[in-house]
Amino acid sequence: MQQCSHRQEKSHLIRLKQGSSVSFEWLYHRYQPKLYAFCYHLTRAKPDAEEVVQQVFVKVWETRHRIDPERSFSAYLIHIGRHIIYNKTAQRVRDFAFQEYFSATTTQQSNVTQEQINLRSLENTLHSLVQKLPFMQRKVFLLSRNDGLSNQEIANRLQLSKSTVENHIFSALKTLKKQLSKHYSYLPFTIFYRLLAQFIDA
Repeated sequence: MQQCSHRQEKSHLIRLKQGSSVSFEWLYHRYQPKLYAFCYHLTRAKPDAEEVVQQVFVKVWETRHRIDPERSFSAYLIHIGRHIIYNKTAQRVRDFAFQEYFSATTTQQSNVTQEQINLRSLENTLHSLVQKLPFMQRKVFLLSRNDGLSNQEIANRLQLSKSTVENHIFSALKTLKKQLSKHYSYLPFTIFYRLLAQFIDA
């Protein structure tokens, strides 16, 4: 039965590559629940998870000519979903940082000397937090932020999959943001988000 199902799926993938909307619908209804569960696990927000699922399948349709019927379609969907969520998270942090920085700089004067002192303290704290990350997560993060390597270059160097590298960076950013917010919630946005944005600039 499972072998029959596999053959049926492969047949639909082949037809999808050829532009079959019927096969696209079949694959959508087959994998949408599993993909949604994965996206919800990462985003913890129903609207976000639903939006990512739609974006994943739009991406699948737009790049259907690149689908390999011999490889796991489920893994392919998860890979695209993880990448979209990672990019959305980074973009939201950058947007929020800009908005708060703009708001703060237009409503108050900052003490430059004190700000420089606080920024130096924050930098030291951030580097300390980076050192506490799990070994491989820390290694991937530093290769990305300090050495400027692309995700694919890191994957090649460490003999990891690109999706694993993306997952390590996503987890590192999430941990650092949480820890910095916990320890420096009282600081002006002009200081906190300026530093955070430097390390989350993808």
